[in-house]
Amino acid sequence: MREAARRGAELVHFSEAALSGYAGSQFDSFRRYPWEVLDDETRRVRDLAAELRLWTILGSTHRQRQGKPLNSLYLIAPTGRAVKRYDKCFLMPRDCRHYSPGRRLATHTLNGIKFGLLICFDFRFPEIWREYLKRRCRLIFLSSYLAAPKPSPVMESVAPATMATRASENVFWLVANNTSGERPWCGSRVLRPDGSVACQAPAGRPAVLVHTIDLAEDAKLYNPIGRLALRVARGERPWAEQDT
Repeated sequence: MREAARRGAELVHFSEAALSGYAGSQFDSFRRYPWEVLDDETRRVRDLAAELRLWTILGSTHRQRQGKPLNSLYLIAPTGRAVKRYDKCFLMPRDCRHYSPGRRLATHTLNGIKFGLLICFDFRFPEIWREYLKRRCRLIFLSSYLAAPKPSPVMESVAPATMATRASENVFWLVANNTSGERPWCGSRVLRPDGSVACQAPAGRPAVLVHTIDLAEDAKLYNPIGRLALRVARGERPWAEQDT
């Protein structure tokens, strides 16, 4: 966070479960989990966000009074207050042993750019991206733990290709943060609304990647394609309803 602020960033974005750890991958279960420690460390992050005047998207775990915890992203304002929370909606089978699914989307507007939040496996489902498009988002922050103890040649190809597809089909800027632990399938990256990579970090090594999102860069692309994508997302169909 200090390095990001030193380099002029207004918002810092962390990977999935960056603070809490990822149940089922980094530890076995939430049995005897040190929730008090997580609460203390969360407060430290919020205090640092206030000290640095830095927007922060923090991957963590949210404890519920009833039911399993939630795999969450906290959006922390430069005041140190958590203003939004997104809970991972699409859970893999192993996730379901440890987490409850989320039931709502989360959007916010910063410097005139409306953005949405997603977590990892959400990236495989176009419907949730389309819903963010309907809400007129132009930018998505995706936090992931795309990694495994063993290499996965398939996912090393599929994950980046799917991200590029989701960005281009919805005309979104996409900031895709991935863990640097274990064997990540891809490095963190920023994708333009045409799906091309604006910048990326090396896979498997901690790094601070800084990029400026400028909507003027994609104005020519967004005007014709983005408006059509938005009309289709809202129900307009350029094809006949029935085969003839």
